[in-house]
Amino acid sequence: MNRTAETMMEDDNTLGPVRQIAAHELVVEQIRRSIEIGQFLPGDRLPPERELAETLDVSRTTVRSAIAVLEREDMISVRRGRGGGFLVMEPTYDLAATRQRLQRDRAAMQAAFEFRVIVESGAARLAAKRRLEEDLAPLSRLVDRMRETIEGARQETKSTQLHKYNVLDSSFHLGIAQASGSRHLAQAVDESRRRMFLPVGAIFGRIDSAGDEAHAEILAAIEAKDSEASARLMTEHISRTRETFEAWLNR
Repeated sequence: MNRTAETMMEDDNTLGPVRQIAAHELVVEQIRRSIEIGQFLPGDRLPPERELAETLDVSRTTVRSAIAVLEREDMISVRRGRGGGFLVMEPTYDLAATRQRLQRDRAAMQAAFEFRVIVESGAARLAAKRRLEEDLAPLSRLVDRMRETIEGARQETKSTQLHKYNVLDSSFHLGIAQASGSRHLAQAVDESRRRMFLPVGAIFGRIDSAGDEAHAEILAAIEAKDSEASARLMTEHISRTRETFEAWLNR
């Protein structure tokens, strides 16, 4: 083996300690994701403890530990007694603290936007080529529901309406990724959007109607099987969001 190869092997030491993941952490992650993607909206009740344990195939003690974590994070509220349960809380944002944190992490957020452009424009391109007729109706319904949400928020956007719109927005983008037929792209889009869902969603005090128009244009291009237009429109859509985000950071 030559010296270069030896050096590369030494420098590429990717092994490290393996951390055992507690079962309740996995339950926390599943429930948190369900809330973030809108399976459960603010005001909804999660299934009761016994049902969660059976669905997730864990003990009720594990569910209790996970619920305690989510309660500390203010994602859910635990109400005791008759009529109680696990209630999904409306997200709250400290805009000043959020701006300071994102300013410190500006490079990471810019990298996240770049990643979104790559994977989501690729997903839109493939979706235009591979989409099936049954992929279009759910996407069209999401566009309609986003438009209805905008119509209900013409003046001051309530945080619940904004949260609902953001959930619909994510569902639309994830639906395009699934229509691409690529499991890897769908996973990448899911992860990138979840990472940005709360920090980016926190900065918009109003729903962006221009963004909603972009959704309709992207869907029309996918329906027409115009792969290049689909990718271009998706890139422009994400780039506009990034411009809004950076303008907010620079205030």
